[in-house]
Amino acid sequence: MATLVVDTGQDIVGIFSVQSRCFAFYRGQSIARAIRRLQSAHEVITYNGKNYDLEELAKFAGLSGDLPLTGVHSDMRTICWSDRIWGRDLVSTYKMHLGDCPTFPDTHEGSVERDCYMTFKLWQLWKRDQLKIMDGNPA
Repeated sequence: MATLVVDTGQDIVGIFSVQSRCFAFYRGQSIARAIRRLQSAHEVITYNGKNYDLEELAKFAGLSGDLPLTGVHSDMRTICWSDRIWGRDLVSTYKMHLGDCPTFPDTHEGSVERDCYMTFKLWQLWKRDQLKIMDGNPA
């Protein structure tokens, strides 16, 4: 079963496959294919997906609310910072744990790929029990 990291922009969806270590982005009609991948994944990993990505994906699919998933959703913002406090944005949270992020192209695609990369690296720390939980819920 697939474990996928996702980041959603205004008109783009980026998905990083943990198993194959491949990144793909989707625009226009191909976003429907991205949504099918996410809905069939064993685990979907986001940073702030509970408050943004799942709702945006649902809009792309013509649905209201959050995109329904069959697998587990791991929101790294909530895991690290909780729903009680907002915490920091992805870049600041990544930097706190891992230092500066590698450089990605200064494009929409590069930004989405960078965010998937940072989210993946935080998820890896969490799975290794090396993530600093800042008032978060490690469960």
